[in-house]
Amino acid sequence: MHNSRTKRVNFSLHLRPDDSQADQRAFSELRQWHEGLKQSGRSREDMAMEMRGFHRHVYLAGLQLQRLSPRACGHIAESIGRDLLTLPELMDELSAGGLLPEGTLTRAAASEHFSEQQLEQLQLLLETVKPAPAKKTSRAEKDNAAELARLREEIEKMNHLLEQQNSQLQQLRRGEPGAAPVEASRGGSEEVALSEVAASAEKMKKIRQKGIF
Repeated sequence: MHNSRTKRVNFSLHLRPDDSQADQRAFSELRQWHEGLKQSGRSREDMAMEMRGFHRHVYLAGLQLQRLSPRACGHIAESIGRDLLTLPELMDELSAGGLLPEGTLTRAAASEHFSEQQLEQLQLLLETVKPAPAKKTSRAEKDNAAELARLREEIEKMNHLLEQQNSQLQQLRRGEPGAAPVEASRGGSEEVALSEVAASAEKMKKIRQKGIF
C-alpha cells in the first residue's frame, strides 16, 4: 500500500481589525471557530485533523477562485465584512460587476425565467382543464330509479308484515287468545303481499341486469 507524504505549508494571515470591517469579521469568525473546537471535548488528535481540514478547504477555495477570477476573489473577500449578505445577493453583485462568466444564471435572471415558465404552464393548464358538462339523466335511468324506490318501499312493507307474522306465531305457540283470528283475517292480505313481492323481485332482477346497482 502506498503511503503518501504530507507536506506542510506554513503561512501567516495578517489582519487589521481596527482598519477593515472585513478583517475584523474574519478575525472574529476564526477565533469563534477555534474556541468552539477547543470546547468540543474531542481528543487532541481529532481537533488537529479538524483544524488541518478547515484551513485546507478555506485556503484552496480562495486559491482556486483567485486563479479563475482575481477580481471576483477580491470582491468576495471584502464582502465578509457586510452583515446579512446572502449568497444570491452576492451572485447578483458579481454578475452586475461583470465578475461572473457569461451564461451564469443569477437570482434575478432565474426569477424572471421561472416566472415565464409558470405563466406558460398556467396557460396550458387553463386550456386543457375545462369544466365537464352536466350529465343528462336518460328517461330509462329515471324510470329505473323510480322503480327502485318503489321496490324498496314494498320491501319495507314486507319486512313489517313478516314482523307481525312472527309475533302472531309466537302468540300461537304460547296459546294466547286472539292470535288465530288475527292470522285468519290477515291471510288474504298476506297472499297478495307475497305475490307483489315475487313480482317486485323479478323487476329488481331486471334492474340489476341493467347495471343500476
